[in-house]
Amino acid sequence: MFETPNGVPRHIQSSASHLAQPSAYNGDMHSSPRPSLAIIGAGPRGTSLLERIGANYAQLAAQAAGGARGLDVHVIDDTQTGAGRIWRTDQPRDLCMNTLADAVTLFTEPGSTVAGPIVEGPTLYEWCVLAFAGSGSASAGIPAAAAFVPAARARTFAAHPVRAGLAAEYRSELAAMRPESHPSRALYGEYLIWCFERALALLPEGVRVIRHVARAEGLTRTGDGERIALSDGTTVTAGSVVLATGWMPTAATAAEQQLAARPQTASVWVPPESPIEQDLSQIAAGSAVIMRGLGMSFFDTLSLLTLGRGGEFVTDAAAPGGLRYLPSGEEPVVFATSRRGVPFRSKSLYGGLPPRAELRFLRAVDWATEPRPINFDRRLWPRIVGDAFLDHARTLGRLHPDALTLDVASVDAASLDEASLDEASLSGGPVASGTSASAPAAIFDAITRSIERAIAEIDQPASAGSPVGSDSLAHAAAPDLHDTVARIAGAVAPFIVDPADRFDLSGEIELASGVFASPEEFDAWVRQRVAADLREAELGVDSPLKAGLWSLSAARAASSRIGTVGGFDAESRASGFRMLFTVGGMVGSGPPAFRNRQLLALCEAGLVRFIGPNASLDITPDGFASESPSVAGSRVEAPALVDAWMHFHSLDATASPLARTLLDSGRARSFRVARRQSPGKAAGDSGAEAFAIESSAAGVSTGGFDVDPASGRLMQADGTLDPAVHVAGIPADQTLHDTVISPMPGTDPPMLRETDRVARSAISIALAQHPSLELFHTTPVEGALRV
Repeated sequence: MFETPNGVPRHIQSSASHLAQPSAYNGDMHSSPRPSLAIIGAGPRGTSLLERIGANYAQLAAQAAGGARGLDVHVIDDTQTGAGRIWRTDQPRDLCMNTLADAVTLFTEPGSTVAGPIVEGPTLYEWCVLAFAGSGSASAGIPAAAAFVPAARARTFAAHPVRAGLAAEYRSELAAMRPESHPSRALYGEYLIWCFERALALLPEGVRVIRHVARAEGLTRTGDGERIALSDGTTVTAGSVVLATGWMPTAATAAEQQLAARPQTASVWVPPESPIEQDLSQIAAGSAVIMRGLGMSFFDTLSLLTLGRGGEFVTDAAAPGGLRYLPSGEEPVVFATSRRGVPFRSKSLYGGLPPRAELRFLRAVDWATEPRPINFDRRLWPRIVGDAFLDHARTLGRLHPDALTLDVASVDAASLDEASLDEASLSGGPVASGTSASAPAAIFDAITRSIERAIAEIDQPASAGSPVGSDSLAHAAAPDLHDTVARIAGAVAPFIVDPADRFDLSGEIELASGVFASPEEFDAWVRQRVAADLREAELGVDSPLKAGLWSLSAARAASSRIGTVGGFDAESRASGFRMLFTVGGMVGSGPPAFRNRQLLALCEAGLVRFIGPNASLDITPDGFASESPSVAGSRVEAPALVDAWMHFHSLDATASPLARTLLDSGRARSFRVARRQSPGKAAGDSGAEAFAIESSAAGVSTGGFDVDPASGRLMQADGTLDPAVHVAGIPADQTLHDTVISPMPGTDPPMLRETDRVARSAISIALAQHPSLELFHTTPVEGALRV
């Protein structure tokens, strides 16, 4: 139970000033004679929605017919209000965020494009600094850091202090906090709870909150409004509803059903779930465990099985990662695998927030004017790859000018113009020696033009008159992704003297593509890769490799905004767009560097080994067996299996009773995207590029909730807008994109724009008890406007 200092459970306490008039209660029904809305889910997005309701209410109430009549807000969740299930504060402090402390906020900022009022507040880092500085026990540097917090944000903090005892409970973590720190999940949960309690305390007069500690399991439209069935047997009726549920459950796959139906033995299978929700207690000390997944959940699970069982990491300069592990004897031996077979790359150590990727080629196009759906593979992928190669070359040239050349004997003359040749000659010859400032500039210009030329060739539509089925027409429809990388690599290669200095993006995409002679050989290769990556991470902005990879990773957010609401065709989503997120996630959304140092220490201690890529899984009489086709002799048998990942929700396979009731009643549908038909010429077409697009009804289901992007309201099965129900956040990610990332200051975060427009719609419907379409389309439709 999570309690406030006065002993009231924090997740059901409400501000007394907002409960002066108790809501009507009739048996097992919670209803209100006043306008009301319900927020289902009280994690980060639910918290932001409450803040946006408070910020927008006065304006919208003044516009409502009959003026303000008050508003009841029902907040429904069965876990810790504010923090939600993922960030609840009772989890081990060893579990950390994958985001930097100063790169997270829940407040809008000047320059934000939200329609409602701007309300400034501290980032997570600033909140930590202010909380510790005000505790009276801060170290010398903390008050100085607090002085640099912008005044408006500091005033927001001062008006609503943190709970008593927080600074003492998190003293060591707060004392060591820096902008680039990775805070514990529990500490972020405290920030979210503070944001929720602050929003609650500042609600306008007439707005009150009723908390319900239960799960929403059904939703039915009645004459009185929207009736929500709760897991405790009660119901809540509200005029409008927002689903801010975060990760919703998905039905077990066929393979998972087989695992669940295996013969009853002593074997243990831990299904996919958030690591803090997984039951690892049945995994015996010293036993072997097969672990599938090498992303963030893998690192969290490792922490729970090592540090969580009494182990300890100590500094050891002689160790490969600078750490040595002291086992408690309670650890299992982990045999890890994934489709690609290697752990995610670690985050770079920039000594601050990561740099903003230029994305020169991607941002050069006015995507808002491009007809939808866009062929990602042909239009975006070459530009994203070109940006990565350019950033790598620019960083390499900045650090090592002699690594680049403008030798006309080795560079395709088409890449150069007379000005470049003259500049190179004036600087002392055809090879850039680094002694002249103009020579590197000329080389960068030449590299840029060479990449531009390669992009233009890849992005060419089929030539007029190309016969159906010809190579040129097929390439225009779907250029090979790997060929695109190879062609741009070829455009840059002549400018880099030593092949060892060149950017090997193909090798990053096709990892572990060879065959390894033994498990020991593969293990050594993985460990060497992790160690080499840590050395690159330590270079920060001075790593050409990391610069190229960071550019690729950063393109995910820009591409998401371009592709929102069906911006890419179905084929693109299944190929290039998917590859961008697969590779971009591995190279840009990996663990903090210290996690990979810990991983090397666990490998040295013999507690982690790697099976290889694309490993099979078989059920055996005693448990499980796994083997990689790329590693000879890699078969491993173990009594336990842990699936270290989380399923992304799909409406097509939902296990959520709430989502199911909406589908079955025709109030929700899966968002569909158009697909390309087989290339062919339409009647009267010139033949330049005739790719007919099938109607959305014949398109491909994405599994995301279909929503109106201007309001967040559900699109019903018949294509009409639902009168009252909204979806915000992760369940609509396959529709809107970019909903998983926490709001980052200085970026006009998509999440805060979303919660603002959804809050405004939900308030308007609750006040009017019917939709007012004029209110829903005052905000521009998301996508393709800011990349």
